[in-house]
Amino acid sequence: MDRKKDQMKSIPGPKASHALLSAVLGQVGEAIISIGEDQRITMFNKRAEQLFGYAAEEAIGMPMAELIPTHLRDAHDQHVRQFLASGETSRRMGGRVEIVGLRRRGSEFPAEAAISRVESEGRVVATVLIQDITERRQQVAALRASEARVIRAEKMAAIGTMASGIGHEINNPLYTILGMAEAIRDEEDASQHERYGQDIIAQCKHIAEIVRSLVEYARPAEEHDLELVDMNERLAAAVSMAKRSLLSDHVDIRANLMPVPAILAKPEEIQQALYNVVRNAIQAMMGRGTLEISSQREGGNVLMKIRDTGMGISAEHLQKIYDPFFTTKGPDEGEGLGLYIVRQIVEKYTGTIAFASEKGKGTVCTIQFPVGKSTETRHDDVTQDSGHR
Repeated sequence: MDRKKDQMKSIPGPKASHALLSAVLGQVGEAIISIGEDQRITMFNKRAEQLFGYAAEEAIGMPMAELIPTHLRDAHDQHVRQFLASGETSRRMGGRVEIVGLRRRGSEFPAEAAISRVESEGRVVATVLIQDITERRQQVAALRASEARVIRAEKMAAIGTMASGIGHEINNPLYTILGMAEAIRDEEDASQHERYGQDIIAQCKHIAEIVRSLVEYARPAEEHDLELVDMNERLAAAVSMAKRSLLSDHVDIRANLMPVPAILAKPEEIQQALYNVVRNAIQAMMGRGTLEISSQREGGNVLMKIRDTGMGISAEHLQKIYDPFFTTKGPDEGEGLGLYIVRQIVEKYTGTIAFASEKGKGTVCTIQFPVGKSTETRHDDVTQDSGHR
């Protein structure tokens, strides 16, 4: 009997239980708020006080909607009412979608919330766990900004290496234009002027196309929203740009581009990824060899292959090709960021990239993208080639 009395004494009473619960909840790192069926607050822990700026005594009895920005209150009220009326016991509010909280002084903040529902003695109580994700959002934004700066820097470095080749490419039509203009000036037969004029127009269009492709490549990707990108068009443009910038007159280019669906992406980023790979392939062949490019659809993916007959990549180096600043090129040919950036871009759009190579026998780069799909959670040209980065 005495033993039973001792056990009874060890069980805390209602007031002690409430105090114990309050103490425990006060140590939790997330804001915990309970509401009744009328959506008025019945519990407000210490973290909720810190997060929203209300003392528990002030918050209890207050409508939960007071913690939500005015323009979101109707949607929030409807969401909670539906949940309270449902038979669900818990729900991650909106999955990983963020909600917005409103502090006492009027400032808003991003948060994630989870809600649970308990029914006892005919009453329904919902408890919401809220976590402030302001710092996480700032970290993600800083990371994305850093990645964007690296991609931009690599792109501008590539433009620097293009300069001499593009200068050569533009000089050729300029000499033609100059020659035709002199011929018009000296030609007494006016019937020949039209032919010279047509040649001048054609050469001017050629220069305009060179400049247009360079401007498109240099444009910041942030200027574009996602759009459907024609991969064959971008692959052909990457090859054209690489040829102009690397003076690859002795590279035999063979294309087998099949009709493929577009992918959803930012065109400048796809162009940069493809250009980097093609450029590396041509550099690995040292200006002489065969470059084969192909595209096809395989199930729900667009598959592209870039194959070169260059020096190949050793097994040791093949494991490092995506490492930032790893390069086997000379000091004036690259900083070792090319394939690192290519992989960032490919994975940003839920694609994959893989290399197969053997020393002395060339390299094959395979890139796949899902058709019409993209991802905004992660981030210059087709493939880095055999032995060079």
